Amino acid sequence: MIRYECKYALGRVERRRVPLTNFGGYDPDDAVRTLPKDMCGEVFNFTFDRGRLADGMSFSPFCQTLADGSSAPVPTPQTLQAKYRLFTGKLKIDGKTRDVLFASESQRLNCFVLGDANAAWQTKTDMSPGTFVSAVGYVFEDDDLMLFAGTGAGVYILSGSKGGQTVANALPIRDIRTYRERVFAVVDSERPCVWFSDTFNPYDWTVSLDAGGYIYTDGSAGKVLAIVPMNDFLFVVCEYGLFRLTAYADQSSFTLKRISSDIGRVFAQSAVVCADSLVFATIDGIYGSDGYGVRKLTSRADKLLAKSKDVKAVCWRGKYLACFDDGQTAPGGGSGAMFALDMGSGNIDIARGLDVASPTPLRGEADNLLLARSVKNGEVLAANDWGGGYRTTHAYWRVDGIDMGLPCDKKRIVQIECKTSAPFTLAITADGERHEFVFSPAVAKRLIGVAGYEFAFEIVSRSPKIEILPPLVTIDIER
Repeated sequence: MIRYECKYALGRVERRRVPLTNFGGYDPDDAVRTLPKDMCGEVFNFTFDRGRLADGMSFSPFCQTLADGSSAPVPTPQTLQAKYRLFTGKLKIDGKTRDVLFASESQRLNCFVLGDANAAWQTKTDMSPGTFVSAVGYVFEDDDLMLFAGTGAGVYILSGSKGGQTVANALPIRDIRTYRERVFAVVDSERPCVWFSDTFNPYDWTVSLDAGGYIYTDGSAGKVLAIVPMNDFLFVVCEYGLFRLTAYADQSSFTLKRISSDIGRVFAQSAVVCADSLVFATIDGIYGSDGYGVRKLTSRADKLLAKSKDVKAVCWRGKYLACFDDGQTAPGGGSGAMFALDMGSGNIDIARGLDVASPTPLRGEADNLLLARSVKNGEVLAANDWGGGYRTTHAYWRVDGIDMGLPCDKKRIVQIECKTSAPFTLAITADGERHEFVFSPAVAKRLIGVAGYEFAFEIVSRSPKIEILPPLVTIDIER
């Protein structure tokens, strides 16, 4: 009998215990393939809060503060449809300056004075046909005025004591702002120019040496889209560039200087002053300017903006908050998307399915609120801060391409531990096969047993309030 001696080489298993992520933020270009993977490639309706994943932005019905300190809901404007444009401003009423909400739609302007328990929406129809798209406050002869401009002819000027008046000698205007003592406007015209009123008189737009006039750009940056005052400058935002307008002496002379080049198409309603910079969005990303140059602020929003049809931005609590439309439908229903760029940290939070539009800040001595309208029923809503619970019931976070830097070695996820304040689902996809595991405050440790060469991890929450700590993963690597 012949005996053979067989020798077997046993595989070596290396066990690691590492965090899945430290919840560092959103960066779709992050190429890390090992754990922990701190930057995720896809997320919405979550926020990153000091190394934790928490619930994202929310909107709730806006309640006004009354004179006695109590609160009361603001009724829904009785408009023809829920697609009105919301503005905020101040009017002097009975000798006192009051915060006022304005809801604009075709040939109608609805006004609501805040702080009065008996207040109701008042409708004004004494304006030219059209819809207001821009508004600005102006103090004239010790009176707080609101100036409205839009698709109709002229500027509609509203006084709390004298009522409204349409300035007939003003052209159709798409954007209106105050700079120094004049009112400046972007007219609805193919010609790249900025118009301005007489000094100290928003009622006079007559073109003359001692009244109103206009300033042409050289046309190299396309149409003029918007104007934004900041410090000593008036920024002229064009389709493909940015100009700086400066007034001298008694505003009898102006200088216009181009300060940008090589930027993509600018979104008309995206330019706002935020954290001492003019911030605006293009199809190439988000840019900022101090008046002397233009720089790209971050590349993290590039993919969100590349497919967007429109962007409407405001500055709120140190964040550049932009509503955008990239054609994606939010899971669980709901329309509308927005992102918030933190001007200090550079982090971006994304929200989808909030069903809101026309964001506008309400700035008072004590309050700094963000209002919007509901796209479903026209209700006036107020935003809770990021981390205050989201209105939709679907939040999502994902990282993929995880192979631990060893694409040829097989890995097995043995166990995951995670503390959470509310239930969520952790989905693991290994070599195309998906597995789901539920974690909750009562179930913080799960045996997994999923093997493969490359993994994707998803966190899905349908809880209105949640806080998730970094999951701890035990993984075996076969060598």
